[in-house]
Amino acid sequence: MGRGLLLPLRNLAFVRAPRPEDPRLALGFGLSGACCLVVPLLVGLLTGHPAGGATVGLGAWLVAARAIVNPASVRTPYLFGVVVSVGVGTSLGVLVSGSSWMMIGAASALAGLGGLVRPIGVTPALTLLLTAANPLPLDPLPHTGLQLLGGLLPAVLLTLPWPWRRTRPVITALNEVAATLAALAEAVPGPGPTRGAGPDEWDARRRAVADALAEVGTARARRLRGERSRAADDVALALRRVFHEIVALRGLCDTLRRRAPRAVEEAGIGALTGSLAGALRAYLADCPPLREPVVDFGARVDRLRERTAGGEREKVVLVLLRQVAHSVGRIQAALDGSAAQARRLGAPGFGVPGFGVPGFGVPGFSAPGLDATRVDAAAPGRAGLAGLAAPPPLAFDDPRVRHALRVVLGTAFASVVIVLFKPAFPHWLVIAVLVTIQPTYGETRARVWARVGGSTVGGLVSAAVLHLTPGHWALVALIGVSAALAFGLAPTHQAYWATFMTMCVLLLLDFQVPQTARIAESRVVLTLAGGAIAIACTRLLWPRGETRRLADRVGRMLGSHAAAARALAQLARGRTGAERAEDRIRKAGVDAETVAGALGYIAREPGGAAPEAVGGALDAAQRVRDDLLTMVSLLRDEPIGAGPVADVLDAVAGQLQAASQAVQAGEPYEPGAGVSRGLADDAMWVGAQAERRLAELESAPEAAGSRRALLRTAAADQALRSLDADAVRLCAAAGGAFAAVR
Repeated sequence: MGRGLLLPLRNLAFVRAPRPEDPRLALGFGLSGACCLVVPLLVGLLTGHPAGGATVGLGAWLVAARAIVNPASVRTPYLFGVVVSVGVGTSLGVLVSGSSWMMIGAASALAGLGGLVRPIGVTPALTLLLTAANPLPLDPLPHTGLQLLGGLLPAVLLTLPWPWRRTRPVITALNEVAATLAALAEAVPGPGPTRGAGPDEWDARRRAVADALAEVGTARARRLRGERSRAADDVALALRRVFHEIVALRGLCDTLRRRAPRAVEEAGIGALTGSLAGALRAYLADCPPLREPVVDFGARVDRLRERTAGGEREKVVLVLLRQVAHSVGRIQAALDGSAAQARRLGAPGFGVPGFGVPGFGVPGFSAPGLDATRVDAAAPGRAGLAGLAAPPPLAFDDPRVRHALRVVLGTAFASVVIVLFKPAFPHWLVIAVLVTIQPTYGETRARVWARVGGSTVGGLVSAAVLHLTPGHWALVALIGVSAALAFGLAPTHQAYWATFMTMCVLLLLDFQVPQTARIAESRVVLTLAGGAIAIACTRLLWPRGETRRLADRVGRMLGSHAAAARALAQLARGRTGAERAEDRIRKAGVDAETVAGALGYIAREPGGAAPEAVGGALDAAQRVRDDLLTMVSLLRDEPIGAGPVADVLDAVAGQLQAASQAVQAGEPYEPGAGVSRGLADDAMWVGAQAERRLAELESAPEAAGSRRALLRTAAADQALRSLDADAVRLCAAAGGAFAAVR
């Protein structure tokens, strides 16, 4: 457990400085958020009411902070709701400011409500604590009114049509990817009698696809994982796989055009690429999208095989054509496998996410727009008001209820501590618990380290500033800079937000009522204590025991399969022996047996139930081990050496390791495109081997030459594709079983 606690601290220590090209940077949002704070301060100074300006600025900060999760999509009605919550928290804070025990009850109740109903969030409880624990710079009624006025400022200013809010809908970007892929597919045959494109035009079209895919990736990076459309992610991954296969097709067709031009005409490569282009244009074009069938190229290859004389040259050409058929089949499988998600993206209507959507997170919530990318909140085929179905009734086993109870108990415990021990500036302890505690232990642990590190750095800098007792004009400049950095860097890492937010709030409170460096010192110490309370709450209060242990076992099983694939990659490079790879495969089988035994144990527990998908994961794991053993038999006597085989095995290992980490963290598994890229490279490698063999046959028909290498490469290619398919099923089953558990 100690090593697990120190791991996030190590990750925090190596947080990279954000780069200007980082798509997660929100510089426009940072400047807009800073204006929401600086403008009231300047107006207050110029009119001779600095305390009133600071009160307006504090209200603006409380509302603007709720937009940091996804600044580009936050909506005015949502921020108006946050303004109401600021008013509620301020009013209750004024009422309970004279009674510590009443403050405990009110803060705990608001914290629990915010944990249960995520759109409410921490704002009411946070506002109550800041109001009740700090001396009011104004009378209660003007103070409340000015804070509401300050909240209205970002609700209007941040939702104006600024350039940084102009983001194209995801469906539009994906449509552009599909269109550019269709144009790329038409360029596959190359120059010649069939329609195609020369090298320059091919490169231009390939760059256009890469740029379109990069734009989709940028749009995804601007959203946190919980706020992404799962359908859009699946469609984007499918189109990326299609891109890799089309590039591989181009290489295979180039080899055929150089060495066997008649085969290009006889096989109908031009008609094939035309059907691929039509299928891609129809993929997202209509609602529901039409399914344009792709030419059955495998059947064509079978017919050509029946007509060939059976010479070795003809067989090598058939190997190339068979690789083309495999690539086409994978393109069709990628399009068919994501057809349901494509229909969701193109369906009319809108979806309203329920409470279970991870996007309703603390500390902020990004209200999704009513666009087509959110239709996947409802079941397939349902549109319109289907997303308004009532949530299931609450029960103690509901993760929302347990999280709300943790928040209530953690807040209440911290409140009792400050009443009994009376530390200086006690509200920082409760606030630290309130904004740090998360629904899962892993999330809370990561948030604790980010907040502790950021608050420490920000608190030390603030203490140095307050020690110099700067004037109001200097404070305005410092508050503006810290606010711009806090809002602009918040999407990149929680530690940046904690650092500059701490500076901004401490200096803003000093602007209201002059403070000393002691407030910053207390902030650091009480944040540490609050983080410890938050960790204890999520670790000790109703942890998902059996399910958690099962997730760890499944994660270890995935990790051991990844180690086996990695050992096989070393075998392919000739750096280890077959015995080591077989030993890794045996260890993976032992871990799979442990998972199977755990399923039997959980079934006998009172009320125990394991995710059904774990059984499917065990079946897929068995097939993965079979595929690995097949690869061992191919590589035992002679490693492949050159070529992408080892890289593909490393990519499969990375995919399995990523799934292992996602399962153990209870997070959604996001498949990558590294394996598909490697398989496309492998197809091109087979084509290169075939071209080499054809050249040998033209110069010396009787020589054995590279015949054996071609056969081994083709066999390895088939084994790798089987391994990839089974590994994808294993990762999907394991990741889906535990993504929403805890």
